[in-house]
Amino acid sequence: MTTLILALGNPLRGDDGVGAAVLDALPALPAGVTGLDGGTPGLGLVLSLQGYDRVIIVDAAEMGEAPGTWRRFTPDCLRTPNSDLRGTLHDAGLAEALVLGEALGVLPSEIIIFGIQPEEIGWAPGLTRAVAAAIPGLCEAITGLVALQPRQAAGDGYLKASMPAPKLT
Repeated sequence: MTTLILALGNPLRGDDGVGAAVLDALPALPAGVTGLDGGTPGLGLVLSLQGYDRVIIVDAAEMGEAPGTWRRFTPDCLRTPNSDLRGTLHDAGLAEALVLGEALGVLPSEIIIFGIQPEEIGWAPGLTRAVAAAIPGLCEAITGLVALQPRQAAGDGYLKASMPAPKLT
C-alpha cells in the first residue's frame, strides 16, 4: 500500500501554513509513505493524488471551532449543502479538485482530510501559539494512521457528512 501525506496551504499566510508545519514535524516516514508540501495548487491537486492507494490531506479549515482544534473528515463532508462549494474555476480548492478527480476516475481508494481551525490567516509568516500547540497531537494521529491498514482506519473518528462542512482555506 502506498500513502501520500499531502500538506496544503501557504506558510506566508499565518496559520494557513499549518499543513507544511505538520509535515515538517512528522517523524521519519515508513516505506510506502510519502510526504508532499502541495502548497496551494487549485485543480492541479488532482495530479498529486494519482498513483497512491491512500491520501492523508492536512490543511487549515474554518470550522467555527477554537483555534488549534483539529478534526478528521471524509471527502463527502465537502459535498454537503453547507460546504460552500461554488464551482468557480478561478477559486478552485480542495472540494473542486476532488470532484474533478472523481470525474476523471483518478482518486485513491481512501482519502482522509485533517482540518485545523486557524486563528489568523493574514500576510504574515508563522503560526499562532494555539495552532502550533495542536501540531504534536495531530502528528500522533497521522503517525498512527500510516501504521494501520485502510479497513482498520476507515470509519473510526470521522465526522459525518450531515455535520456542517469545513471551509478549507
